[in-house]
Amino acid sequence: MQDRLRHDRDRARAAHAGRADASTWDDTQSVASGPRSAISRHLGLLVLTAACAQHAPVPEDIQRPTAVSERPVRADSSDVPEDIHAPSATDSADSSHIQKNSSLPLDQPVPADISPRLAPPPPGLVDLRAELPGACFDVRYATADNFTGAVLPGYAAAGAWLRPRPAGALARVQAAVSAEGLTLLVYDAYRPARASLAMVEWAERSGRRQLVDAGYIARRSGHNRGDTLDLTLARPGTCEPLDMGTAWDHFGPESHYARAGGDALAHRRQLRRAMQAQGFTPYDKEWWHFTFHDPDAAALDIPYQPAP
Repeated sequence: MQDRLRHDRDRARAAHAGRADASTWDDTQSVASGPRSAISRHLGLLVLTAACAQHAPVPEDIQRPTAVSERPVRADSSDVPEDIHAPSATDSADSSHIQKNSSLPLDQPVPADISPRLAPPPPGLVDLRAELPGACFDVRYATADNFTGAVLPGYAAAGAWLRPRPAGALARVQAAVSAEGLTLLVYDAYRPARASLAMVEWAERSGRRQLVDAGYIARRSGHNRGDTLDLTLARPGTCEPLDMGTAWDHFGPESHYARAGGDALAHRRQLRRAMQAQGFTPYDKEWWHFTFHDPDAAALDIPYQPAP
């Protein structure tokens, strides 16, 4: 009996020891496999997160990045500030058009002379181009660049004639201003009577009769006699006019001699003094208009013609 009890006790002890060993082995395996299980779980979580991110909707306030090649190309004008407009084709065309001088604030440099060669003047008139070496000429009435918008009758060529006495006085003016580093720029001299009549007809036809009444346009002008001319001061070589405050043939009070200031008034005075010193009389309503009052002058209607 005692032997049997001892045998049962030993078996119980052995069984208990086996369970303890098994428990110890399980714990050991759990400890040994713990780091690997944690790494596996972490990697699995990362894979799952990445997969979800690919299919997750993008919030409205966060845009997916666009590849460089897919980015829209901006128009060139988008870089121009709103208050500075890129020029259009229409603007470029308009800027190349020469406006009529009556609407210009100032006269522009004289373009190259491409007019046909002028026929010689008749007896009693002389050609100012021959009398005024170094002077500039811009005979606008022989072009459409004047207040009427058309070539005036009698100006088939861009001529500038005067009677001998006023022409001689003007040559002395040219010598005086040349000594001051300037030159004369002649816009108009002798004017055929038909051209003056065409100006009046234009004023009446265009509803600007007030220009005749105000004395800007005359039916019979001193220009018709060949002792009156329109001119200004300019830079030699370039023929760039000095600032006189308005363009030549500007019809308005701004063209009155005293209606200017600063450099413009100083230039008007300089021109007037040079002209008066040689016997010319100014016209207060037009700073560019001067008359010599030749007693032998008479109105003429001889047109400027190209040389045959």
